[in-house]
Amino acid sequence: MSRVTTACSFWAGCAALALAVGCGSGKPGGSSDVADSGTRWGWLDDDAGGDTGSTGKDTAVPDEDLAEPEGDVTVEGDAKALGDGTLQEDTGTPDPDTDTPKPDYVENPECVDLDKDGYGENCYLGKDCDDTNKFFTIYCPPCAQQTMEGCKCPQPGAQEVCYESDPGTVGIGECQLGMRSCNQGFWTECVGQVTPTPEVCDEKDNDCDGQEDEGVLSPCGNCDPFCDTLEVGPDSQSPFAPDDGNSSGVGLNIDGFIILDSSQINLSFIWVANSGEGTVSKLDTKTGQEIGRYKTCNDPSRTAVDLLGNVWVACRADGGIAKIAIDEAICVDKNGNGTIETSKNSTLVPGDECILFIAYPGGSCARAAGVDKDNHCWVGEWNSGYLRRLHPDDGHVTQEVDIPGNPYGLVVDGKGIIWVSGRGGDILVRVDPNANPATVNSWGVPGGNLYGITVDKYGKVWMGQYSNGTVARFDPDNNQFKTLQIGGCPRGMAGSIDGFMYSGLGCSGTSVAKINVETFAVDMLSTGGGQTPIGVALDAEGYVWAVCYSSSNAAKIDPATKQTFGPYPVGAYPYTYSDMTGYALHNFTAPQGNYTTVFGGWEEFRVKWEALFVEAEIPANAYLKVEVRTGDSQEEMEMTPWQGPFGPYPPENFPLLLDQLPNMDGKILQVRVWLFSADKLSTPVVKSIQAKFSSE
Repeated sequence: MSRVTTACSFWAGCAALALAVGCGSGKPGGSSDVADSGTRWGWLDDDAGGDTGSTGKDTAVPDEDLAEPEGDVTVEGDAKALGDGTLQEDTGTPDPDTDTPKPDYVENPECVDLDKDGYGENCYLGKDCDDTNKFFTIYCPPCAQQTMEGCKCPQPGAQEVCYESDPGTVGIGECQLGMRSCNQGFWTECVGQVTPTPEVCDEKDNDCDGQEDEGVLSPCGNCDPFCDTLEVGPDSQSPFAPDDGNSSGVGLNIDGFIILDSSQINLSFIWVANSGEGTVSKLDTKTGQEIGRYKTCNDPSRTAVDLLGNVWVACRADGGIAKIAIDEAICVDKNGNGTIETSKNSTLVPGDECILFIAYPGGSCARAAGVDKDNHCWVGEWNSGYLRRLHPDDGHVTQEVDIPGNPYGLVVDGKGIIWVSGRGGDILVRVDPNANPATVNSWGVPGGNLYGITVDKYGKVWMGQYSNGTVARFDPDNNQFKTLQIGGCPRGMAGSIDGFMYSGLGCSGTSVAKINVETFAVDMLSTGGGQTPIGVALDAEGYVWAVCYSSSNAAKIDPATKQTFGPYPVGAYPYTYSDMTGYALHNFTAPQGNYTTVFGGWEEFRVKWEALFVEAEIPANAYLKVEVRTGDSQEEMEMTPWQGPFGPYPPENFPLLLDQLPNMDGKILQVRVWLFSADKLSTPVVKSIQAKFSSE
């Protein structure tokens, strides 16, 4: 038995001591009966200033007994303080007056608690807001205005629909109404209701806002916290969806996989070189409207569209080569004022910021231009007889080939072979730039007088012969020529994928010849009000365009119905023989397309991009390449240069290890997959694109 000797000021001092060391307690742990029993003694709350529920006198201890005893009080063993100030040894038998908890209305006869909830007039816990309702104590809700659990109800067994949240969320997601019943005169809780709760990852709309799992999904877009790979493709949550904004030259097969599809190529612009004023006009091929005019190098005469729709311009008077962007998104804010200053119609803009550069690769008269499958531009310089390959970024020379004769026009076929119309010398030149060194062959063309040049769907080479009224066809399989009389003055040449060849008969008049490449049958189309058609091209919808020199306009012709649209005005004396829409490049030179997709972009996750996988079926003579870039926002990413292209795949194998590339830590990863086919008869089939990452 413990022995404690202390002095306390009884009652005020000893009451405090009782709480601290067991003064007046018969419990071995030294805890207070007063504190543990729940008995509501008025004196316990005096120092706190609380409402005792009494009349001001202590109902537990008479005032006259609060006198402080003299001397020390000694407590031996386990003992209890009696009401008269003496101590009684604890015998282990409970004292019914001190050890048995009693409610306030028993111990405090002045406490009026009709509903027996501990609250009422003169009660220690405080007044009751409704002493006839055991469900409400210090606060009574406005039951007359809104039914709530515990409100009184008039009819036993009555029921009503209930919902204790925003009514606008009922029926959305998981939220639903409940039912409340009248039981023993009081309304029950709202049974069965489901109200909004914080969103958890369970494929349900917990917060009833119309969205499932927003803000709580894993980086993979699901509820798997251990995921580390994102996927795009028909077997994932993000199927392929090619459109004008994310792809070119591709479509979907019946399984939803990406394939090459030339009908999806965006060839909706034609670029017309206006040699009489040193400008280039950009026309919308759907409407015929001139949507831009650009001041370039001197006396432009050849325009060649690249794989991305940008155009190269070759000039005769100074040997300059200009490159113009197809869209303001890739134009350069050269003066840093935050605005792209460029032509919107036929009005020239000084310092046009969509003219990416003007390069001078050598020589003074660039008179042939074409783009190869790697998006480099080949330019023929008339005076020197050189072909030069220019880099797409800035136009610097990456390869140079000396050829016989003087290049007047050129085209690159599907095998990468360059064919040159050598008007100076009347020869056809063949260049294989992939050999080391490049191989050069040439043939004299019967009849000479060479102008425009192109290839048809079978890879055969066609040339216009201005003064003869003929066109010449060369078969690379047997090195044989065929000459076809069509009349007029054949200049520009353009072939279609449905097996026809078109030539502008540009000495005068309004005629364009239409030639069946298999039967050699000839038909005539008219440019209407367009005079002296020289250059010809086809657009994405298969319409034939003729650039009319004498009338300074361009005409659009439906080759099936012979209906003419326009002609549409351009700059002064338009003069060109090249692939001014990109039709030949995409259909004959380099059948290819691309698809762009984006991964990531979460606010709540920071990731490290590790690897890129592309699942594909790739036939012989076909391959893939990929480009990647990252950024912390869409705007930042679009300002970041692409890395790559990487490949070709095959012979290389996936994955591409992104964690070994610089600057791959942006929140958003953008991937562009290029599809290539050399034989135009087969296509790669891209089934999925996957990006592996680790969370930081």
